[in-house]
Amino acid sequence: MFGNLAVLCFDCHTETQVRGGFHRKLDAEQVVLYRDDWLNTVAKTRAADLNRLQGIEVEDVAIELELATSLAEIYREREEYELLALHYLSIGNDDLRDKYIDLAIQQGIDDDSLIFFRSEQGRLDLVPQEVINRLAYQLESRADWFSLGRLYVRLEQLQNATRATCRGAINAIENGNFFSAAFYLKEMLEGNTLESLFIASLKQASDRGDLWWQYRALQELEWHSEAREFLLENQEEIEASEEPHFIEQLTVATNDKHRYVELRKEEALLISAKKGAEYPAWAQHDETNSDLPHSTPGLNNNQE
Repeated sequence: MFGNLAVLCFDCHTETQVRGGFHRKLDAEQVVLYRDDWLNTVAKTRAADLNRLQGIEVEDVAIELELATSLAEIYREREEYELLALHYLSIGNDDLRDKYIDLAIQQGIDDDSLIFFRSEQGRLDLVPQEVINRLAYQLESRADWFSLGRLYVRLEQLQNATRATCRGAINAIENGNFFSAAFYLKEMLEGNTLESLFIASLKQASDRGDLWWQYRALQELEWHSEAREFLLENQEEIEASEEPHFIEQLTVATNDKHRYVELRKEEALLISAKKGAEYPAWAQHDETNSDLPHSTPGLNNNQE
């Protein structure tokens, strides 16, 4: 019978056999639970993916229209409101999406789906905190770091999302699951996670009055006009710092080409004289409580 079948990877199959010690053993009830969860995930993914014909030339939109209509009718007849909500989400019909989200919630959906749909609606305020806490606890207890990372992305807690996703990637690489590590890291990088971290660093540097690391954060954010304005606004303090690496950037902002050349010559002489010895203090990583690397002094060709 189909109900007695479950697809297991090698690792999970091993966990159904191991007994005793610190290794857990999956019983039949747990296998069924995880199988049903997997089947539900696959169904949701397929319901939301109407672009599987991407890359195949279609003469008109007739196929897409027929497919969209047929799928909606199938889900409606079976009262699969959650799948209908995903369906209309994928084709961009917000009114019908919201209609079936409400019906799905009335019908009963899991915590993850509730948070997902409310985040798509921009209404996370409608999700009880206890639901969020419960799901986060479940995912962390299962060491499902990638899912936990996605949860934090939806909650716009991007530092926590980065921490969880990186932890999942480390585990995946250690277990030889290179595709999973690459897939979720790519997904994280394609979002605005890195930008959010640089913005957090910018605020951190601003709070402690560190001009250099405020400027570096602006550079990495590629906010070039803001970075130039920042240099000009703080010109006197930068000059007073007598830090060549910072003043070089200022000469670029003020278009003082002669001074820039002279500073680079002085830098070359200093580095040459210090060969084999320690670098000067300004050339060392000296940021307090920050993970940002030191930038090699030089002309930034992207400055506006």
